[in-house]
Amino acid sequence: MILAIDIGNTNAMFCIFKKLKIVKTFKLQIKNLNTKKQLNELLIIISSYSVKGIIISSVVPKKNKIFKSFFIENLNINPYFTDNLLSKFSIKTKIKNKLEIGSDRLVNVIYAIKITKPPILLIDFGTATTIDYINEDSVYEGGIISSGIDLSLKCLHEYTAKLPLVSFSKTKFIIGNSTKSAIRSGFFWGYISMMEGLIKRIKSEKKVNPKIILTGGNANFFKDYIKNIYLIDKNLTLKGLNFIYRKSI
Repeated sequence: MILAIDIGNTNAMFCIFKKLKIVKTFKLQIKNLNTKKQLNELLIIISSYSVKGIIISSVVPKKNKIFKSFFIENLNINPYFTDNLLSKFSIKTKIKNKLEIGSDRLVNVIYAIKITKPPILLIDFGTATTIDYINEDSVYEGGIISSGIDLSLKCLHEYTAKLPLVSFSKTKFIIGNSTKSAIRSGFFWGYISMMEGLIKRIKSEKKVNPKIILTGGNANFFKDYIKNIYLIDKNLTLKGLNFIYRKSI
């Protein structure tokens, strides 16, 4: 079995694969992953499965050494990190500084090209909301980065005196009749309008009608509001990691 790990800015997502089949998924908060208690809990979960290989995508470099040492010491497995993916998978890009590209975004791009023919728009609702565009020649042109939904909700609460922290959810009406409902409406309908507007502008600028793929924890909220969705898969990055591992090892 293969353990795929996607280390994000807020959470680390874990997925155990038996060939292409997902056996188990779980997540842990990044801020707790340097404590002995959390690492021991992680080891207990993983030890229940016959893990023979590990692949890690990380956007938090300071965590990489912790994970590498942990897996070598406890499982005698040296994890495979997703470095130099552009050259390994012959991905062409128009991004000027290739070192700036988040490994999770590259994993998504590689896997998207594998599962469908471009042009493709990849929208990932994570700590940051990202949109990546792959043109009809399979060239990764670049994308858009904005603040993620949950991060924005948290910032609104922390940087104001009286606005509460609310969870992201659908709202039936645009006009809220309480502070909480007004915040929820602003974020739900605001993000829908942002996605609609950005997709429309990308289509106009690039003169294409791309396939739209949604991923990330909040992706399902948008399934009825974004047109022409090709695929929604919250585990897209993890499946991409499994694909990359099997192609690389």
